[in-house]
Amino acid sequence: MADCGSFRSVRFGPLPESKAEIDEIAKLWGRPEQVVLLEGEDAGERSVKELLPGKRVAHFATHGFFLDGRCGGAARVDGAVERGIGGIATGAPPPAAARPAAREPANPLLLSGLALAGANLRSEAGPEEEDGILTAEEIASLDLSGVDWVVLSACDTGIGDVRSGEGVFGLRRAFQVAGAGTLIMSLWPVEDRSARGWMTSLYEGRFRRNLETAEAVREASLCALHSLRTQGRSTHPFYWAAFVAAGDWR
Repeated sequence: MADCGSFRSVRFGPLPESKAEIDEIAKLWGRPEQVVLLEGEDAGERSVKELLPGKRVAHFATHGFFLDGRCGGAARVDGAVERGIGGIATGAPPPAAARPAAREPANPLLLSGLALAGANLRSEAGPEEEDGILTAEEIASLDLSGVDWVVLSACDTGIGDVRSGEGVFGLRRAFQVAGAGTLIMSLWPVEDRSARGWMTSLYEGRFRRNLETAEAVREASLCALHSLRTQGRSTHPFYWAAFVAAGDWR
């Protein structure tokens, strides 16, 4: 676990739209007998690690997180429900003199991850027990060479710790190391309801219209943009362009 005091106190709130999202996507798949749904207490680390290898598509509708190198200075984000760490976003760093000394973890892949069942009880987990936090480090240790698509319907899943000469260490690097073909991820916090709509459009394009990955992502973003315009809401890219794809273009 990342050595981060502010992260230990974070509680992951409910995401009302995530259940509807995965139900809609399961229907779009077309063959219910091939779909494995992990919900509630069943969506724990052990189940994910055991069942993920060998699947064609892996979809996570949950909270994601990235802890920057400061590992602190958090500010509350009020308003819409977000798929981030309890609505916590990293704020501006305090002055160097006022900033407490923090020990950066040896492995930067400990700074990114996904919340699974039991995440809010992670402080009670023993040294050899799963704590409900699926870190990028743990993902990198899996064999996902047979997985074509990994879709991370969560906040900040496309960012990570930048190391000079090494690139970005985060969930994208972890899934790449694990052997996954394509990763669809977010570059900033995403709102729960908006994420559901975008994801439904993505799967409709991919599995009903047989679009390639890049085109399915583009179509989903255009649908979200059109919906915002129809409702008279802001069309700032923040509200419709968070998700991008990396990896195999097919």
